[in-house]
Amino acid sequence: MKFKLHAYIHLRLYYNYLEGFLEQPLAVLTKEGWVVIDALSTPSLSKEFVDNLWRVKKAPIKYAIITHYHPDHWYGAKTYKQLGSKIIAHYKLLEEYNSGEAVISLEGAKQRFKGLFDDVELIPPDIVVKDSMELKVGSEVFKLVALEPAHTNNDLLVYLPKSKVLFVGDLVSKNRIVFVGDRNASIGGWLRALEVIKGFDAEVILAGHNEPLKKDSVEDTYRYLSYLRENIKRMKEEGKPLDDIKQALQNNPFSNYVMYKEFHNANIFAVYNQLDLEE
Repeated sequence: MKFKLHAYIHLRLYYNYLEGFLEQPLAVLTKEGWVVIDALSTPSLSKEFVDNLWRVKKAPIKYAIITHYHPDHWYGAKTYKQLGSKIIAHYKLLEEYNSGEAVISLEGAKQRFKGLFDDVELIPPDIVVKDSMELKVGSEVFKLVALEPAHTNNDLLVYLPKSKVLFVGDLVSKNRIVFVGDRNASIGGWLRALEVIKGFDAEVILAGHNEPLKKDSVEDTYRYLSYLRENIKRMKEEGKPLDDIKQALQNNPFSNYVMYKEFHNANIFAVYNQLDLEE
């Protein structure tokens, strides 16, 4: 399925697996070729995505930009490497690769999900972003911004100023619970990242697990994360144990959101521990 949005083509292919997990690759067509944002979770899925891109226009895949290291955003990158694309990511993603931590995570995923990731080969980035950089492809300018730890420690924003479109990975969601439980996540850093996102002149926000969003979706995510941080911090300072905090935060304005049952209690546990690192 495809639709035109401003000056670029946005292809949406949804792959459901592992109890309905949702992946959304994105692509921008320029005069020089395609720029892909996020690589799906396996080479076979990213190959299927490329086949669909080439039904729109058979053009080279110039770059694949990885917004963070989670499997559904990075693990399919081998397809693009084989096609001669340049892989771009946050410099911390390369550090994860070089340290061996990324390999450990992949091996754990292979054990947990038998057969799903067998054809995955971790591909390090060719180009890393430490602070910010501009990438010009054809007449399109891509502004890339590396963030401090938030959803992960390697979140990357991609902004098209001409089209006023902002790609945010998994940092923003609408009526859907975000996941704060990554081992490198920081709820404080995430709230600051949302302030950075608010500063962009963006008419459309494209996220990893939503339909195209308006800018007010940033506030939706901010409200949930602020709710978690403020309430957990207060109750923790009052000396309440984790189980009591979980129970106290069950009745809230977000209980009807998608992925609430899957992520909410895990988020409470994660924020409870992250607050120790902030102090």
